[in-house]
Amino acid sequence: MTEAADDAPTPLVAPPAALMPTSPMTGQAAGRRRRLRLPIAAVLVAGFGTLMLAAVASVLILGLSSAGRNTFALLNDKADLAIDNVVVRVRHQLDPARDQITYLNRLIESGKLDPDDPEAMRDTLRGALAATPQVTGIGFTPLNQIMTRAGRINGEMVESTLDLSASPEMTAAMAEARDRQGPFWVEPMWSPEVKTTLLTLRMGVRRDDRFIGMLIVGVSIGDLSRFLSELYVDEGLSAFVLYGREHVLAHQALRYKEFDFSDHGGGLPLPRIDQVDDPVLAGLWRNSRPAETFVIPGRNSANAEVIEIGDDSHLFLLRTLEGYGAQPWTVGINYRLDEVGVEVERLWTTGLVGFGILLVSVGAALWIGRAISRQIARLAAAAASVSALDFRSAPTLPDSRFRELANAADAFNSMVAGLRWFETYVPKGLVLRLIRRSAQGGGTSGLVSEERQVTVMFTDIRGFSTLAEDLGAAETAALLNSHFTLLSTCIEAEGGTVDKFIGDAIMAFWGAPEVQHDHAARALRAARAMALALRADNAKRLEVGLPAVRIRVGLHSGPVVVGNIGSASRINYTIVGDSVNTAARIEELGAAMQGDAEIIVLVGATTATESGGCVPLSPLGPQRLRGRSGRVEVFRLDA
Repeated sequence: MTEAADDAPTPLVAPPAALMPTSPMTGQAAGRRRRLRLPIAAVLVAGFGTLMLAAVASVLILGLSSAGRNTFALLNDKADLAIDNVVVRVRHQLDPARDQITYLNRLIESGKLDPDDPEAMRDTLRGALAATPQVTGIGFTPLNQIMTRAGRINGEMVESTLDLSASPEMTAAMAEARDRQGPFWVEPMWSPEVKTTLLTLRMGVRRDDRFIGMLIVGVSIGDLSRFLSELYVDEGLSAFVLYGREHVLAHQALRYKEFDFSDHGGGLPLPRIDQVDDPVLAGLWRNSRPAETFVIPGRNSANAEVIEIGDDSHLFLLRTLEGYGAQPWTVGINYRLDEVGVEVERLWTTGLVGFGILLVSVGAALWIGRAISRQIARLAAAAASVSALDFRSAPTLPDSRFRELANAADAFNSMVAGLRWFETYVPKGLVLRLIRRSAQGGGTSGLVSEERQVTVMFTDIRGFSTLAEDLGAAETAALLNSHFTLLSTCIEAEGGTVDKFIGDAIMAFWGAPEVQHDHAARALRAARAMALALRADNAKRLEVGLPAVRIRVGLHSGPVVVGNIGSASRINYTIVGDSVNTAARIEELGAAMQGDAEIIVLVGATTATESGGCVPLSPLGPQRLRGRSGRVEVFRLDA
């Protein structure tokens, strides 16, 4: 490599034939021009607009004329409002219990209420009970399991102390409260004192992170049924709350009916659905069938079931209610369908006719839309290849009957043909990194010239003139192209940038445009990979009787100016500075040291130090470089 090579002009290349003006159209091109090409705007307006307008207008007219008193209005006005009110009633009955137990827990944990003061505890529990009429009883159980409680019995407020120290059920409940955080609902339990089933909310109490007892709040299911019975609903509609599938928590009929579960044998102390004097509810799970037509649209989805009782049809709307124990509850309403049967029939007729028209319209619209979308999808896929600078993989877009798409395909194919030639002269990897750097810098401001610490590499073929003197021009070009491809692959694999090809030499660098803190190690790994690749390639050359290619490589790390350097008409992203010259001189130094080696890699001291010992190096001591007054410490890669 000579110094004059740095200033060697870039050869001009004739533009490809694909970019040159064409002569009169070929027969194929002329045939394409004669094809009918429809404008997209006309297709969209006349096709999609007319078809969809006909479909929507037909559905609307049929709907307005035949479903004036439509089913969904009735279900929304009656059923949806009713089931929402049931949910609200249930939450208004039970949520105050959670608020009350949380309030009492804060009083005890903060020290404002002393659980060891029986009088203060009774007064507080009595006041809390008086403030929450929804609650049937409140109690506190310390570690000795002697409960202090306040409750309502036959409308009277009573207080008492109950010794449960020998109760295994209370011991298990205390252990569960110790292991859980916050209030939690448990299965319904029978209260002998109140003679009713209670929904029980429990919460472990801690002071200074030490478990000291448990708060218990109970709500009577009788009170829940009473609250539910106060819900205003139209005649013929009833509401209920189920626990699982077979037991009833609340029902309007339960406000007049009492059950004795004092000896329930370990089962749930709740009436079954066949014990509520509601024959429709009793047959819910046995004789019902799903009725998806009656599902109410809206925020809260409800399951719909229809049951036939004699000649009457009843609709159940069921909604799951969670947050009150491990077993989800089912809130539901039911009413007779006699009054809306005609509307349901009309709705079905309207829906079937409108759906048929809609299918025809949508089918035709999809056929037209697919013809357009296929071409647009091809264009988008090809554009994605171009955006990634993968011009070789960009497909050739076919012709289209739509005028705008055909013009776009022709223009795109011509653009890709030009870019494929352009790719030959511009390093794609460098362009991609510059694009990322520009995006990170907020535009072109991210590409200004700046000083950067980099590692520079120079390579040169030893005795290239002798190697090429018996080769023709085409063979020489083929040799250089193969050689440059071999080395460039190793450079780019380690994130390096090939700056330029200078005769039979390569100039490359690491550390720009992207910051690479390990640029020295990357460069040395690339040099080692080049040595391995060169030896493998030389082995193949020797097998076919060709001489081996021997190269010198020089590496040096140091500060350079990196950025866009050139004239207004031509600019290169490159590096300049003393570190570049030093790397070139280190590469020249290898001429006297290479001997018969296929490759010699000489490394400056800075590169050796910053590489962190990623590859084995042997010191050669201080060396004098051409054109420099002092000496430079040089190392050799043990390749």
